[in-house]
Amino acid sequence: MRRWTMIAVTFSAILTLSAASRTIDGSRPSLTIYTGNLALVRRSVEITLAPGTRTVTIDGLPTNMDPSSLIVLNTDVTLMGAHGFRSYQDPVSGSGASVNLDLEVDLQVERLELVFMTTGLNWSADYSVVIARDDAAARVDGFATITNGSGTRYEGAEIQLLAGAIRRGGRARLDADDFRAMAMESVANSPELQQATFGDYHIYTVSEPLTLWAGESRRIRLVGASAVKTHKEYTLVHNVAYHRQYPESETRPVAVGYRLQRPEGTVFGDVPLPGGQVKILQRDEDGRVQLLGIATISNTPKEVDLRLNTGFAFDILGTRTQTNYRRLPDGTYESTWKVELRNKSDSDVAVQVIEQLDGDWRIVEASHSWEKLSAGAVRFQIEVPAEGETMLEYTVQVRS
Repeated sequence: MRRWTMIAVTFSAILTLSAASRTIDGSRPSLTIYTGNLALVRRSVEITLAPGTRTVTIDGLPTNMDPSSLIVLNTDVTLMGAHGFRSYQDPVSGSGASVNLDLEVDLQVERLELVFMTTGLNWSADYSVVIARDDAAARVDGFATITNGSGTRYEGAEIQLLAGAIRRGGRARLDADDFRAMAMESVANSPELQQATFGDYHIYTVSEPLTLWAGESRRIRLVGASAVKTHKEYTLVHNVAYHRQYPESETRPVAVGYRLQRPEGTVFGDVPLPGGQVKILQRDEDGRVQLLGIATISNTPKEVDLRLNTGFAFDILGTRTQTNYRRLPDGTYESTWKVELRNKSDSDVAVQVIEQLDGDWRIVEASHSWEKLSAGAVRFQIEVPAEGETMLEYTVQVRS
């Protein structure tokens, strides 16, 4: 099993090459892969370049790299031009590309630092959550799937995965200033740090070099936790225009979901989670695992609980009826509502009834206590007995 660590970015992939050679193999890449079919590729090449004008040929590049993005990071080397970009087929490594670089060397260097962008590399996160029979705990497993559709093999690559949406603008291509800023900011971070952040993003680093074959997808464990405290939630949400009359009642199923706690100091709480798909499962009475639902989470910072919606309860319904309506002389609209919650299951449940309110509003009367969630929402927590029902009534005044 590969262990994942979180470190700052560093350009440390070294390629051994004879100093007399002017054709660079480039078989030891270092990659930062972004979601959205984009990767930053780094080459650190051991080669002696004396002062003067030099032309070198770089082989082993991905065929769908962006040639305009290739830059040299060495402060004593200036990239004067690039030409001769071509694709080829190698019987061992498969397809690849090469390019000629015209360099102006001010002081002798022993290593050439290159960086460029390519499409065809992507990654995504996915999770499975197995809920215990009592709904009080869960086991969580998270994975990262890396896909190499670039048409080129990456041999023994150092892999980093960036979670977060980078700015790509409206241009068809990013320019060299974008790549230089990204690369130089990465260099400024100490490789000894174990910090999980880079700028406003999070970087996940594979602890071992990987070989990514062309056309290959690879799934790697990202996070795992057992006995995660879990709470089952039933929710009924309404959003209506309170200045209107509604002659018909409306019946809706109650939504079902789970809140997974992620407290500080726990394996599951201390790791920022990249956004992705979550499959929620649970064992039935005979021990068979069944799918409860599939949810999607966005990038989630550490110590923030997960709320996963799995669908709608079969046996729990809510019927909402407007029982009174009038317009007051000052332009305020007053309406009274009845929410009937019916529970046909064999277990007591607690249903969150969330009412979304527009304008200048106030609740003037209610059969149950409520809490203000925001400027436009309140929540009632209603207990509904097994094989029973509970009635919520409230009156609200709204001025648009």
